[in-house]
Amino acid sequence: MTKAVKPDAEQPYFDAPAHIPGGSDHQIPHSHRLVYRDYDVIVHLTGYEYETFGETLWAVGAEVVKELEIVVPVSVDQTQHYRSYDEALAHGTTLGKRLVDGL
Repeated sequence: MTKAVKPDAEQPYFDAPAHIPGGSDHQIPHSHRLVYRDYDVIVHLTGYEYETFGETLWAVGAEVVKELEIVVPVSVDQTQHYRSYDEALAHGTTLGKRLVDGL
């Protein structure tokens, strides 16, 4: 499995899911790429910083690409957020693999 991380993009890859509370002071978009069963799985993570509470909540989505063509567009987890980057990345990786397995 090949992995690569792209830190701080200009804009988040998806709109904030309903489970993310409003009032975020800053958004931190990241993407993570892995190869799974000859597909590129791109895990998109966005951290929502809340200076008032001193925490960051992470939302996650995944998409599947093959030969530079999007096979499955970004699917965003609409049910939960994560309090750590590592936990969000692990969930996003699992989500992406499930998308490939469903093809």
